[in-house]
Amino acid sequence: MPYEKIIISGNGYITFDALKSLSQNNRNVILTDTSRNPVCLMNCVRNSLTTTKYKMGQYDTFRDESKRKYLVKQIISAKKESQLKFLKMIKSNITSLPEKEHLASIIYFKEFAKSIPEKYQFTSRNQSFIRNSKTKATDIINALLNYGYAVLSGEISKFVCGIGLDPYYGFMHKTHTSSQSLSYDLIEPFRWMVDETVFHMANSDDKRRKIKLKDYAFAKNGQIVLDYRLKQRFLEKLERNFQKERLHPFKHGKNSKTLSMCQEITIVKIIVQDLADFCLCRSQSFLEDNH
Repeated sequence: MPYEKIIISGNGYITFDALKSLSQNNRNVILTDTSRNPVCLMNCVRNSLTTTKYKMGQYDTFRDESKRKYLVKQIISAKKESQLKFLKMIKSNITSLPEKEHLASIIYFKEFAKSIPEKYQFTSRNQSFIRNSKTKATDIINALLNYGYAVLSGEISKFVCGIGLDPYYGFMHKTHTSSQSLSYDLIEPFRWMVDETVFHMANSDDKRRKIKLKDYAFAKNGQIVLDYRLKQRFLEKLERNFQKERLHPFKHGKNSKTLSMCQEITIVKIIVQDLADFCLCRSQSFLEDNH
């Protein structure tokens, strides 16, 4: 199977036989609308006693207010830490972020906007990729961020469903109809991979990699339409970020942990498994090794 994932944006089709083959090989299919917002995330179905236990543990944890608050605190803390690391990478003077998440995000994207060339007309985030909004992406940077977050959430959803957790029961984001709240929870500490991809493409001196004005156009309603070649370059760069390696605590035996070189996308999978263990009370902590 030569593909890690299949992404269909806007119009397109895929056969039942192709979906069956992708499912059997644990490859996910991500469908997005013309605004690069996720419409459908399709993953392999897992049926086993272990997955049933994970779901039961997840629901019990969801009903336990103290555990739910703990998970939300850990997710937000990990997200802020990743944001500060990214701001340091782009040489921002910001060394701390407000306690409240929405205020932290406002400051973060103001700093992010300063690092983007003015020709791209990016000033702030104007679209949440989680649900439909009247304010769609009206600049190329927001469009690529939306697209990248949709792809990342699809990767996380694959791991969530693969382990056996319920992607529709999150602890941080509210549960909305057809919204995979848990996947949106777990994307938070890893959004930086998308942000970094967009940053490097916007500031690249390499004509083969940079965002060109001919790579996108404005529709009549003001929304951005991405050229296929830009999508391809963006996804290739994002995939390379997924494959980057860094030291991460890895379980060695039943209790001990050692630092091992892991790909970023593998770390995502490890954290999903850690959450499942926390829900089953096999572990008393979550994301604490990331701080």
